[in-house]
Amino acid sequence: MNLQIQSIRLYFKVISFFSSRYAAAIAFKLFQKVRIKSIRKREEDFYLNAKHFKVSSNKEDINCYELGPDNSDVVFLLHGWESNAGSLSKIAYKLEENNFRVISFDLPGHAKYKSNYTNLPECKRAFINVIDFIKPKKSFTVISHSFGSAVTTYTFSKSNYKLDKLIFLTSPNSILEIFNDFKKMIGISNKTFSYLLEEADLLANEKIKDFNIDEKLKSFTFSKLLLIHDENDKIIPFKNSESIVQKNPNKTELKKFKNIGHYKMLWNNDVVDSILMFLSK
Repeated sequence: MNLQIQSIRLYFKVISFFSSRYAAAIAFKLFQKVRIKSIRKREEDFYLNAKHFKVSSNKEDINCYELGPDNSDVVFLLHGWESNAGSLSKIAYKLEENNFRVISFDLPGHAKYKSNYTNLPECKRAFINVIDFIKPKKSFTVISHSFGSAVTTYTFSKSNYKLDKLIFLTSPNSILEIFNDFKKMIGISNKTFSYLLEEADLLANEKIKDFNIDEKLKSFTFSKLLLIHDENDKIIPFKNSESIVQKNPNKTELKKFKNIGHYKMLWNNDVVDSILMFLSK
């Protein structure tokens, strides 16, 4: 265990002694904090080449990017936690080459925003604002990575858009499991954790313990979902995609890879080819 985690655990142990509710509020704030990472050189290229535009939002205007012809089929791209729109640029360029209109944006709290805090409901509102701004004339496709897949599922479970295909480049399943991992990492008590979940339930307007991607997918309409996942993924275990497919066998397809990594998969030629093949069906 590194020194920073030890210090965080000690901090929460002390403040929990005086007030579990206050400790829960601080912990939930920490849960929503995004570590801003440097944009890699190959990601920066996307920002230089894509058309930039902004979409109004209550907190900060959403930084959006576009490739491809205006009159083509729309594909929205959603990046993962602590990442950026440029992380999906290899996929974006290939979609552009194949005559798709590609719309991407930096999730709130990420990349170059002033704030580095966000959450699932805030990202959902941002995604809805972007879709409403684009106004797709027919059903569209969404390709998402990691946390972006949770945002995608949550967004469409709360809306009535006409969707075509979905592609999840890994996906969590149980949101409670993510909270439990956070609880173990910072070492808070069960009592403090219960207060933290109360705050999360209030923000999401639903019980976090009941929030599973495999169930949420049943609440909206799409033609087909492709899940692409590394069986040795160390960030989001492969079992998450397996669970999603098991609960939605008729509309989902799982493509398993080996040792392509959680992030590096976004630059893998076989992954990109799988995406294009799925979209061409």
